[in-house]
This record gives sequence, structure tokens and C-alpha cells, in this order.
Amino acid sequence: MTKTIRFGAAGIAMLSALGMSTAAHADTATADATAEILEALQLDLTDGALDFGAIVVNGADTLTLQANGVMDCANKQVVCSGAVDNPLFTVQGTDGKAVTINLPTASIDLTRVGGTVGTSADTLTVDNFTSSEAGNEVTLSGGSATFTVGGTLDIGATQNAGIYEGTFDVSVDYS
Repeated sequence: MTKTIRFGAAGIAMLSALGMSTAAHADTATADATAEILEALQLDLTDGALDFGAIVVNGADTLTLQANGVMDCANKQVVCSGAVDNPLFTVQGTDGKAVTINLPTASIDLTRVGGTVGTSADTLTVDNFTSSEAGNEVTLSGGSATFTVGGTLDIGATQNAGIYEGTFDVSVDYS
């Protein structure tokens, strides 16, 4: 009886092994591999600056210079005079590709020339940056595109007279 069990167990193991080898049949599939090389993007400030013009302060207020150059000073605590300006940027790269415009997400400070850095009367804040392109995206036509930038100027009630300056960064990348 012991021999019968051994032969039976050996037979089952052998059949299992044979069955496993047939079930382990392999197959092969082929996939494509591709890559697209894009031209490096180049971004240049072509003209202008984010210039809110000359402002007479009668109290704290906020002015928005839209990316299309429109600034509404009606019913404000300030009097606006002088020309406003928007920076014009040119981006170059691969024709027909979409490019995302990355604007500052944090506010930047403008400091009065000759003023004290960090003093509220010598500091203006610019934030809420916008571009002239819907969704901050532009498609390169002929390998280039242009856009302008606007923003919001926050003015304190006791701003010192003078010229205020600062800088901000704009970047682009393929969408």
C-alpha cells in the first residue's frame, strides 16, 4: 500500500509538472517608442515696463492696470495722471506648440528711490498679475508669440512722494 501511495503521489507530481510546462507558454508583443525634440524656449522683454503712471494720493486705494493697458481711476482715493505702460514679452520656440505663461503668485514690493526698505510709507505692493492671454497660455505661430502683463498696485494712505521701483519675473514652458 505504501508503494501505491508513493507511485500515486509521484504520478500526480509528474502530471502537475507536465501541465505547468504547457501552461508556461510565452508570447511576445511589440510596442513603438517615440520622442519629440522641441526647440528651447526663449523669452525676452521686448518693450515697456509695468508702469502705473503718476499718482496723487488722497487716501489708501488699489489700482488695477489691466494687461491691455486700461486703468480705471474713476471714484478712487487717488488721482491718476501720466501715461501707463505694460511690458511686452516675446516668446520663441517650436511652431504650433502651446506655451504656458507663469506669472508671480506672490506680491512684489516697489521701494521708493532713496527711501527706506521695509518702511510702509516707502513701499508699494504689486500683486494679482495677469497676462493678455486667456488662461495664461499662448500658441506659437511661426515659432513666436507676444503677450503683455498687468497687475494691481496697493497704495497706502501715507505714501511718501517719489519714484518707486521693483522687479518681477515671468517665465514660460511648453504646455
